[in-house]
Amino acid sequence: MYRQIIGYIPSNVVPAIVSMLMIYAYTRLLSPTAFGSYSYIFSAVLVLQTSLFYALPIAVMRFFPGAAMTGRQDGLLKEAYVVFYALSSVIAVITMTAGLLVDLPEQYRAATWLALPMLLFRSLVQLNQSVNRSGNQMRRYNGIECLHAVLGFILSLAALSIVGHGAEAIVLGLLIAAVICAGIDGRLLVSPFRRSAGALDRAELERLVAYAWPLVAVAATGMILQNSDRFLLGSLGGAEMLGIFAVAYSLVERPTTLICSSISTATFPLVVQVLEQKGREAARIQAGRNGIAMLAVTLPACVGLALTADYIAATLVGPAFRGGVVALLPIMCFTALARGLRAHVIDHAFHLSGRPLMMLWTYGPATVLNIALNLYLVPRYGMFGAAWSALLCQCGTAVGGWFVGTALFPVWLPLGQVIRCVVAIVPMAGALILVRFPLDWYGLLASTMLGIVVYIVSAVALDVGEIRSIGYRALRDRVGSNVPVLTD
Repeated sequence: MYRQIIGYIPSNVVPAIVSMLMIYAYTRLLSPTAFGSYSYIFSAVLVLQTSLFYALPIAVMRFFPGAAMTGRQDGLLKEAYVVFYALSSVIAVITMTAGLLVDLPEQYRAATWLALPMLLFRSLVQLNQSVNRSGNQMRRYNGIECLHAVLGFILSLAALSIVGHGAEAIVLGLLIAAVICAGIDGRLLVSPFRRSAGALDRAELERLVAYAWPLVAVAATGMILQNSDRFLLGSLGGAEMLGIFAVAYSLVERPTTLICSSISTATFPLVVQVLEQKGREAARIQAGRNGIAMLAVTLPACVGLALTADYIAATLVGPAFRGGVVALLPIMCFTALARGLRAHVIDHAFHLSGRPLMMLWTYGPATVLNIALNLYLVPRYGMFGAAWSALLCQCGTAVGGWFVGTALFPVWLPLGQVIRCVVAIVPMAGALILVRFPLDWYGLLASTMLGIVVYIVSAVALDVGEIRSIGYRALRDRVGSNVPVLTD
């Protein structure tokens, strides 16, 4: 498992670095109001992408190991891409019709029309990457993820200098990057037309759709929960407030999501393979180990981000954004922690049990509560009301999801390891609070390295995630049996 996680590090590190560079550049090239307008459009794309297309890649990863065992990978890909092309066609017709009937504001018109093809091509890249993940094509997956991030940034900067400093320039750059990266997997794009896939298996197609469609409802609810505060903040608080909120959100959400996705990229296909090959009991134990690995990385990352908020704002954010970003970051860090553990650990119990629709029992009430709280808090407390509402609701879905999910698929989560993960961050937090550096690039790098080193030493000493035990066993296997056995 750890070898898989390490292998996918490039797909985590490079996009995270690009995300920080995007914030650095955009907060200096755009005003808070202009960034708020871009955030409004991009949030809408994310909501639609996740709501409509998230389910299909998950279904592919769920069924690919079984299809590989029976030799019908081509058939599964044919079914998956037929569903994707059909859904894309319907969405394109509906969206274009709505765009012609609705008179869009001038500031959003060009960006909205570019957002439709960007939505489809980004979703296509996501589907292609799910196939690469399921097939353990680590190098290919890493390469495409890194290229997608770097190209999107470079092309968006180029468009900003040519088209102008508006949301449509950034969307155009992201669109071109998605088209290029989707084309790299041309062999997958023609899956429905391959003779080797045979005729379309209607029973298998229905099985794929039956698994995927409940995820659409769940994903749509989850995305409304995650992004409704942006739309309400933009409507009730204004584009400038939304711009500052979106920058703080991006500084936390993008790196934490990429960290979680990188680990989940390696661990979720692994637990599915264990379920298919060794059965339910072995899978629940593997799912628990995956959860500890996720907690051991995301918890110190979120705490570290919260404690270095002033360094981050002073170096990565333009002057017009800094005050609000420093105040929002700590709140959003713990929101991201709850959201990451829920999406990449707790929700896996629903997927493994084959009952993803049950997630609505936690997502639904939290979404309604979040909208109600935002309607009350945003007019009174602005972006801070939206931030606290998100934290409360995300924690609620994580706690509720754990009890409902483990009743369906009893994930084995060792309490001792959870305690070790929490205890291991105490020395790191103490060091970051007591040792202060200048609020510049040196201070950011020094505080980051201090936090990483202290946490690694603490985690190894406490054997968090059995990292010390695994390393010692590897040393014994390499050196020989003369190495003494370690005991706690």
